[in-house]
Amino acid sequence: MTFLDTDILSYFFKGDPVVRNKISECIKNGEPLCLTAINVYEVLKGFRYHGNQKKETEFKEFLNLINVYTISDDSITNAADIYADLRKNGITIGDADILIASIVISNDAVLVSNNIKHYEHIKKLNLAEWV
Repeated sequence: MTFLDTDILSYFFKGDPVVRNKISECIKNGEPLCLTAINVYEVLKGFRYHGNQKKETEFKEFLNLINVYTISDDSITNAADIYADLRKNGITIGDADILIASIVISNDAVLVSNNIKHYEHIKKLNLAEWV
């Protein structure tokens, strides 16, 4: 299972050919593509802030092709562990990134992101970079 981070979705909706091809390949090959509810929120708030109804409509159509995962009890526990571990090591990242990572870990999946620095210190998180 592959989860897409918000920055990857930005590349996709801006028409980046590498990201578009990777997503198309995954869909064509039946590889499960996923988002977290946190990513959906981040994308929608951006489209709404900029008043981009066309992109929002495209995004909602895209959501029909993938699975969206919400926060579970297991992911909340993982998020607390991630936060504590990072904090003890003097590292801080945003709560949204911690929650995204915890959902991916809870589902034993891979997170595709171009923001590797946000996630690189999170133990047990499998990362991939497409850009």
